[in-house]
Amino acid sequence: MKLFPIVSVLVGAAVSVLGQTIELGAPTNKAVLHRGKNFTAQVIQPESLASCIQVGIALAINSCNNGVCPQPTDQLGDVLYAGPWNPTPHNPGGFYQNFTLQVPAFMNTGPAIFTLTHLCLLGAGPFPLLEFRNATVKIQ
Repeated sequence: MKLFPIVSVLVGAAVSVLGQTIELGAPTNKAVLHRGKNFTAQVIQPESLASCIQVGIALAINSCNNGVCPQPTDQLGDVLYAGPWNPTPHNPGGFYQNFTLQVPAFMNTGPAIFTLTHLCLLGAGPFPLLEFRNATVKIQ
């Protein structure tokens, strides 16, 4: 059936036109996190024309080996939070929610990847949209 590829291209184009549905406000690239210590993760939902029914998020951290960080689509690592999120409005436009998390005490020091995984149901159909945002951090 040739309709599916056409629909996939149109949906992909619509998502890119409507913009991102989430952003990772914190931690940022090059942030230093400490084993066994708390840190704040911030998930941002910019204002968007897209109708997105929130399903949930996962916040995870994974050590990098020999300077190579695993791809979030292959492996998330240690899941620090998984569940719903309820962002609150902020100005100018958009919403956010902060999460207090703790770096595992047993985690290797050195580079790591912090990943925000987001699932929502997008559009009138709707269709599932799974997206990842990440930051490369340093564990001390």
